[in-house]
Amino acid sequence: MKLTPKASLGFKKEKPAAKTGFGANVITSLTPLVPTAKATANAYSDLPVPVTELQQLNTDLANAIADSLTGNHSAVASVKNAVIAWNYGFGLTANYISAIAEGDAQTIRKAGFVPTKSDRQPKPKPGAATDFKATINGSKGAIIAGAKTAVPGATAYVFAAAPDDAVITYVGNTMVITIGEKSIYITADTRKQTELYDLPSGMPVNVSMYAINGAGSGPASAPQQVIPQ
Repeated sequence: MKLTPKASLGFKKEKPAAKTGFGANVITSLTPLVPTAKATANAYSDLPVPVTELQQLNTDLANAIADSLTGNHSAVASVKNAVIAWNYGFGLTANYISAIAEGDAQTIRKAGFVPTKSDRQPKPKPGAATDFKATINGSKGAIIAGAKTAVPGATAYVFAAAPDDAVITYVGNTMVITIGEKSIYITADTRKQTELYDLPSGMPVNVSMYAINGAGSGPASAPQQVIPQ
């Protein structure tokens, strides 16, 4: 799910010289949008940093860059300070434009900023299968398990079959299958590395992994024995 466009803050990572060019464009874009004393107030009346101050920040940075070309060490330090002030002022302005634009990319561009394009919200975890059913299929030793309705957001499914004396519990992404005094921990994760918690201390466990996608499961890795502390 895409986020609504915002004013990108990528300009903060630009080199100082590029910042001054970007800043000049923002100032030029904002100037006609800011109402004069005789004009009716609008959304741009409440800019967190007035255009005149943005202009000063841009000028200060340009002057600091010019002075640094002489090789003066204090001038080089002045560039760093000017960059910090510039980033803060134009960053506040970008966030304000994002707020008043309410996702309208044209409004963001009109103010001289660049709308974001690829920011995405994290995908929500899928919910439970609402019509799960398990039954025999007529063949010896075989069952059919599943749901008629796909779970929204799911790309693969994990099924478990256990005898009556086994207890299955779930802790986060981990399925714990307990038979007697011993448990099996099965964790599903979207990352290539995970952490298992609450394993019995001092008891050797054999750990392995396999990958899964919409096409099915890949082969399991060779197990590695670990003794939790």
